[in-house]
Amino acid sequence: MIAWNAFMDYFIFGGKAVKINLTLILSLALILKNLTVFQTVCYRISQISTKKLILLILAIAFLARLGWVFWSPHAAPSPGTEDLYMLRHAHNLAHGKGYLESARNLSAETTQSSPVYASDRPIGYALWLATIFKLFGEHIWLVEFTQVLFGTLSVFLVYYLGVQTLGRGAGLLGAGLLAIYPTSIFASKIICEEHLFIPLWLFGISLIVSDFQNPSWKKVILAGLIFGLGAHVRTYSFAMGLVIFFLWVVFKKQFGKAFLRAFVVQLIILFLALPWAIRNYYRVGEPILYSTWVGTALYFSNNDTSDLAHPVNPTLEQGGDLEFLTAKNEFERNRTGKKAAFQWIVTHPYLFVQKAASRVIYMLGLTREGWTVQDNFYTIQPGRKQPSGRLIRQFDKMDSDYYGTIFLLALFGFLFFLVDRKQDLKKQSFWSVLLTIGYYLSIVAITIGYRKYRLPLEPLFCILAGYALIRLFSQPIKTEPIPRAYFVLDSEMDSKAQ
Repeated sequence: MIAWNAFMDYFIFGGKAVKINLTLILSLALILKNLTVFQTVCYRISQISTKKLILLILAIAFLARLGWVFWSPHAAPSPGTEDLYMLRHAHNLAHGKGYLESARNLSAETTQSSPVYASDRPIGYALWLATIFKLFGEHIWLVEFTQVLFGTLSVFLVYYLGVQTLGRGAGLLGAGLLAIYPTSIFASKIICEEHLFIPLWLFGISLIVSDFQNPSWKKVILAGLIFGLGAHVRTYSFAMGLVIFFLWVVFKKQFGKAFLRAFVVQLIILFLALPWAIRNYYRVGEPILYSTWVGTALYFSNNDTSDLAHPVNPTLEQGGDLEFLTAKNEFERNRTGKKAAFQWIVTHPYLFVQKAASRVIYMLGLTREGWTVQDNFYTIQPGRKQPSGRLIRQFDKMDSDYYGTIFLLALFGFLFFLVDRKQDLKKQSFWSVLLTIGYYLSIVAITIGYRKYRLPLEPLFCILAGYALIRLFSQPIKTEPIPRAYFVLDSEMDSKAQ
């Protein structure tokens, strides 16, 4: 019942505007795909060189994000938000104080007299920010500009990944959808790890695809390095060898090569995690690979009172674990949290499955909290004014409706892909993307379904949505002189992308 109620709440009862948008798109597809004039226009567009089209899309992506950074009155850091802790970590690292507990005061007297070393979150993005601070000074505007660049790079990688798998049209349309994606644009002003993680994530997936199509150990090794670095930014890429293993076993039927590739990738990821684990063992006595938050997240999500959206720490009266509640520091909470979570899973298997499925349903739901909009208006720059409540609500609605529409189109793209009987090696390699989505959601299922963590999936949804638009609006035309014109970009034009 928990999963069913979640489905009803977040897919059936919610997202009215999203469903209207999808209905309009499907109606337009039925009308326009059979109009010769529409197909003619699309054919003319398809004749424009790929280089010009992708440069236009990248320019739109860059200017939209840069424009938002200049317009948004947000001033980092905001109390209690993620950028506060990230900037504190970066400040301490840049000043040679080490990776300290993020909740501590930044004063030199406090950190020098009684430093408390921490490992509460992966060090990657804080280290990146510390490098910027060390080289150029602690300028928040420079951090925001690098986030604009990362966002633009992600748009290009979506294009490239789409071209690799589903064709030129899906790549360009997917990139175009991400270029104007409100969540991605609004997040440009917010300091968070996803800005760096997403391009690393997409690049690694692209290498998996390339190796599947044209096997090369150089690509495998590079993929391991990319995923290993990415895991220090967001831990989600820590076991991407599983995706490679299942991809090669299921679709190439080569167990030996699948195992060897997965083993090499995981070995590289582990090797890159060792320096941080050694530091943690030296500083705090435990070889934590990435973050102590793992055990806490597992415990908060796997107990009698946990909900679908946010971490819940039950009290002792609510059935909370005594060892976890009396833990003295983050390392004890990590250890006792894992123990308590797995004990609860073993003793409540049916409830665990229900909550895990519900957590995924919640994350993918047609509505969202709008955290990117809210975080832009916590702390206002001196001399700037907060926008009206009405405008903020409009931004929030735009953010929510755009995602929901993209997600429903992505479902159509997934169905079109499944029923395609002519899956050559190129299209078959798109299973690497689908397996990656499944792998990511499996992590969400046992940890936290907070919608902020959906960001790395949304570029992949854009590729599927672009593919759906191609299939919905495409229609072969027999009228001369236009051969088989397709919506925006003919599959025959894929060669232009090479």
